[in-house]
Amino acid sequence: MDIEFNPEGARYAFGAFDRITINGEAWRMTYEKEDGYVLTMVDGAQLSQDFSHEQLSRLGNMGRIRVDHRYYHPDSAARRLRVAAPLIATLGEMQRARLVKRSAYVQAFLELERKGLLKRTDASITASTLALKGTAMGYAARNLNPSGKDKPGWSANLANAPSARTLRAWVKAYEEFGEGGLVDAMHRKGNRGRQLAPEEQGLMMKEVRRYLGEERLSQKQVHENVIGAFTVHNAERQKEGRPPLTIPSRETVRRAIHSLDAYAVERARKGEGAARKKFRPVGAGIELTRPLERVEIDEWTIDLISLMHSTGLVDLLSEEELQALGLDGKKSRWFLTVAMCATTRCIVGMTMSRTPGAEAALQTLEMVVSDKGRWSDAVGALGFWSMSGLPELIVTDAGRAFNSELFRFACSDLGIASEITVAGFPELRGRIERVFNTMSMHLLPRLSGRTFSDVATKGDSDPAKRAALTVEDLTFALVRWVVDIYHNMPHDGLGGETPAACWKRLEKQWGVQPPPDMRRMRLVFGRRMARVLDKEGITILGVRYHSERLGQAMIAKGPHTVPVRWHPKDIGTIEVCLGKEWFGVPAVEDGLDGVPAQTWMTACRTARSRKPKGKLIEREIVHAAIKDITRRNEGAMALTGLLVEDWSHERIEREEKRLFIGFEVGDSPKPRKAENGVGSILPDPVEPAAPAKAKAKRPAPRKRRKGGETGFSIEED
Repeated sequence: MDIEFNPEGARYAFGAFDRITINGEAWRMTYEKEDGYVLTMVDGAQLSQDFSHEQLSRLGNMGRIRVDHRYYHPDSAARRLRVAAPLIATLGEMQRARLVKRSAYVQAFLELERKGLLKRTDASITASTLALKGTAMGYAARNLNPSGKDKPGWSANLANAPSARTLRAWVKAYEEFGEGGLVDAMHRKGNRGRQLAPEEQGLMMKEVRRYLGEERLSQKQVHENVIGAFTVHNAERQKEGRPPLTIPSRETVRRAIHSLDAYAVERARKGEGAARKKFRPVGAGIELTRPLERVEIDEWTIDLISLMHSTGLVDLLSEEELQALGLDGKKSRWFLTVAMCATTRCIVGMTMSRTPGAEAALQTLEMVVSDKGRWSDAVGALGFWSMSGLPELIVTDAGRAFNSELFRFACSDLGIASEITVAGFPELRGRIERVFNTMSMHLLPRLSGRTFSDVATKGDSDPAKRAALTVEDLTFALVRWVVDIYHNMPHDGLGGETPAACWKRLEKQWGVQPPPDMRRMRLVFGRRMARVLDKEGITILGVRYHSERLGQAMIAKGPHTVPVRWHPKDIGTIEVCLGKEWFGVPAVEDGLDGVPAQTWMTACRTARSRKPKGKLIEREIVHAAIKDITRRNEGAMALTGLLVEDWSHERIEREEKRLFIGFEVGDSPKPRKAENGVGSILPDPVEPAAPAKAKAKRPAPRKRRKGGETGFSIEED
């Protein structure tokens, strides 16, 4: 590769949010001129300096400029603070000493604040300096001089109390990021390099850049070439009567070589492919220590035809079954969206869909923050799948599903930093790709249980009686494989430890952030809809929601449309917005907390089929049906949760009109007096779907609305 040096210098492009580090000092771009930039230091002095393009080019060639793009952008700052804090155990002696001091004063401040002895004002803090100092000494009583030096320095000396403003900044950092937020960056200050004269620097860098050649010169050879070049140049200067240039030492040349961009060096010496494979997976060098510190989500086209052939499963299926699953090559493929904890390699979310999209990404995200025990219980897994919590960072590719507003806003509302990897580099999602490769190799041979047992034992002797393989069977296999096989296989990326054991160990050591409460789940993951508020409240899928606050709004404005959030996995409460405030409204019917919409609809269908001509179905029959369905089909319905649910307006409106028009749930008909005044007329008997418990006391029934309005549900398969 021929590399030429441009004596006029390169023209660098800096953004408004870039951090430009020159010789160890951080700067921001103030404005650009025709011949250069005006940069401003980011420390307290806020000094500005003019840099020409030629100066910047020379410094860049020396490897003395580092640009962190969009470093000061709020999103980048939040993401960086969440994942880039150094380990306290890796801090140097003085840096740890400064941390001990900061932590002691912060704890002292919080203790005095709890006791009501100071307030968060500069005047109060200044007046309490002695109390702060004494309390801080108590917190650091085991090691009052952590640096171990006779003169520990102002920043590490506990006897030197910080100013009120500084202490407030420490407290704020601690409350936002814990102890890691108190780690400073003083070790990066200063300029330890020797500044060569421009001519010396240019001559040396001309030879140093030859290190980037395909001939792969060693550092020793480069230094020898530098000596030779300076010797020739000094001989010419001596003839001209000018003083000789100082020949750089071997260490100076070595530092100049190391200042070259490592990726550029690898690319020039070994090629683009080798450089990309070596550096891209490492990224920014994030060191992962905690569960859910970094969660990677990717969507994958399930080539089930290849998977079935590679595992031998295709021999167990009939042509009809292949067509039903879309495995005959004529129908659309399935897509699997998987979320994996990069620290423990545990799979923390997984959904299947016919087409990839924002709904699949959103449902996978919801699964990440939800306990997955009901899925593992549904397949009779021996292991646990309780890996859940709020991730600190979610990393995805640049696909439409992850760029969608639905997914991005959900991450933002949950307080999860998100990052999109560079498109076109499959190495960035290598972990999940390896999971899929492992799945194809080990899914069937090591799977035990009922999934394919009927198909395998019956063989081809009687295809008509053979149990058909359904999509639920496939989800059964996936869940069982994840929980009992993959999570318990030694992983080379974990040093031979299994993902389940790694999660258990690190969760005990670090813990995980708790998942969102149900109210936030409704607001973030609930279906957005507009519903009419009338005198009977709000009705969705035949379920009425009402409260005193809704009643007051109805009296004040009459019937009107309000924004609603409705979660199909828990129809017991909805979120309603009046004005600018959201609040929860419970269902008028008791016993619906935690009941999924699919269970409710199936129960209503069952109850209505028993009384097809009735307009009022007794609530005890519906609730008995709910219990019966939950008891008998809980496992099957849990597995359907892995499939992306379709709650589109059109489909739900059709379902609601078909099922709930002219139908409502109410109290059992009460006996009425006979016409002759003697005795009572009993209502016609009804056959319950299942034995029901004694009916609890309920408030007097309210008027029921006739018919229903548009809403959300799922059609049964």
